[in-house]
Amino acid sequence: MTEHDHTPSPARRGLAVLVGLFAAWQLVSLLAANLIVFVPLRPAGPPLEPVSNLYQTKGTFTACEPLQRAADGTGRALEFWGEVSGQEQGWSLFAPGTPPYSVFPAIEFQWADGTRDTLLSQYEPRDYTKPPVRAPFVHTRHFHFESQFVLPAWYASPEAVAEYPELAAGLPDVVRAWRHEIRAWLGWRLKEYLAANPHRDRPRAIVLIHRYISTPKPGEPADGPRTVSERPFARWWPDTDALDAFDAKTMSFIPAGAQP
Repeated sequence: MTEHDHTPSPARRGLAVLVGLFAAWQLVSLLAANLIVFVPLRPAGPPLEPVSNLYQTKGTFTACEPLQRAADGTGRALEFWGEVSGQEQGWSLFAPGTPPYSVFPAIEFQWADGTRDTLLSQYEPRDYTKPPVRAPFVHTRHFHFESQFVLPAWYASPEAVAEYPELAAGLPDVVRAWRHEIRAWLGWRLKEYLAANPHRDRPRAIVLIHRYISTPKPGEPADGPRTVSERPFARWWPDTDALDAFDAKTMSFIPAGAQP
């Protein structure tokens, strides 16, 4: 009787090594991706690039340029791997207290004669009960630029702020910190709007608004009625380039000068 040789072939041994290395990399990368957010890193990319990772600490942690450059590269590599593998570390998605609504930004154009017109986000479904499927990897820069203005106010719905005003206390500071991005976004939307509506004059002011659209709770019918709550976030004056932030505490706009 011939004995079978159970020694694995070189190909199988190589595959086993690769699987082991991949498993080890997964363990290391997941841990590193959660820890590196505490390390100040310099933003990558050109000016006005959308902020896709709001959890990452910005800045520098050392005067040693090679060390800072190595940390910046490590952070970009971990973020890239998380994106391409679908493993971005957004733990708030799974935490208790996920709000029962979706948030979309809208643009309101205001003219001196009191007329107004609203431009909804292209991602806000027009039929809330049957939202269409959005193809992945399409208009991603557009999506990230828009969503960066939504995430800071995700848990600060008008109803929640009415009970807990502190939830929106930091939003004016967000407007000050992102004043360049907000101006660029509103300017681009204004150009898009005027191109589609050549009969309209240039508006006097443009307001960036958060729209909170209720979603059905577990056990509720998907086609049930929805509510929409709105609150201003920022206001831009195109002629003077002045920018205001909405203060939910006083329910009024305040100048959004340079960040202190």
